[in-house]
Amino acid sequence: MVNSMRPAPIAALDLGSNTFRLMLAEKNGPWANKLVFQELPRLAEGLTPGGLLAPAALRRGWEALESFSGEIRSAGAGRVLAGATMVARLAADGPDFLAEITRRYGWETRLLSGGEEARLTAVGVLAGLASCPPAAMIFDIGGRSSEFIPVSRGVIGSGRSLDLGVVGLTEAHLQAPARPGQLAAVTKAVRAGLKASAISGLTPETALVGTAGTVTTIAAILLGGYDPDLVNNSRLDRPALAGLLAELAPLSEAERVAAYGLHPRRADAMPAGLVLVMEIMDHFNRSELLVSDNGLLEGLWLEAAALKRAEN
Repeated sequence: MVNSMRPAPIAALDLGSNTFRLMLAEKNGPWANKLVFQELPRLAEGLTPGGLLAPAALRRGWEALESFSGEIRSAGAGRVLAGATMVARLAADGPDFLAEITRRYGWETRLLSGGEEARLTAVGVLAGLASCPPAAMIFDIGGRSSEFIPVSRGVIGSGRSLDLGVVGLTEAHLQAPARPGQLAAVTKAVRAGLKASAISGLTPETALVGTAGTVTTIAAILLGGYDPDLVNNSRLDRPALAGLLAELAPLSEAERVAAYGLHPRRADAMPAGLVLVMEIMDHFNRSELLVSDNGLLEGLWLEAAALKRAEN
């Protein structure tokens, strides 16, 4: 039951290629009483550019949204903003999917460009860092794309979105257990994508900051469990990632779930995620990275909190 003496919470939804997330919080410096809910419908399963969303993936997506709708109604949220990422940009029926969300639930939806996704990710990350480094390169790994955003003295630069994501890399190159030749194929594809992007030239004081599910899941495994207060502002070093990849890649999906508590729709993509993170570190000549548990979801929430409340 909603407490009428407290302000109505604001809701934000990050509709990613693999993961959907919901954040409910009250507006208070910048937020209070934060709650986060997560589902993994893998909406981008089998998606090719310009193709249609698969019926099974759509069904899982609507099931996740229906669950979120219940949480939003129960909380009495006053504003709701849903942002969709690469999956909706790739799919021919991505805009129709968002329009149907608005029709069913009355939520505002946005099809985010790669640049908008990058900017909002940086806004969310900077809001959650214990201290802002003088310069940073923030990266966000998704199911179908990865975003890279430079930040200098708190000023967010122009972000880039690359077609490098853990679902796409897994569908193209990997099985479980992963064979050495398959991991080499992922490595080759990632290196080629990073080289072609021409994103480089970090100064020695530039911190590398990683966010989103792949990075935070890796941190949670290495920390012995997911605790947002421990994951946020933690650090990952490359030898630990290499060791985890060596342990995890030879396992079946079921063994990965049992050994590491992974969600079944994240277990298959973890080797690709580990390779991608390590290659990003190598590309920028960094041996460690700073982990942010905040990202696009928090950026979307801050965007929603800044919107003028619609008149009833």
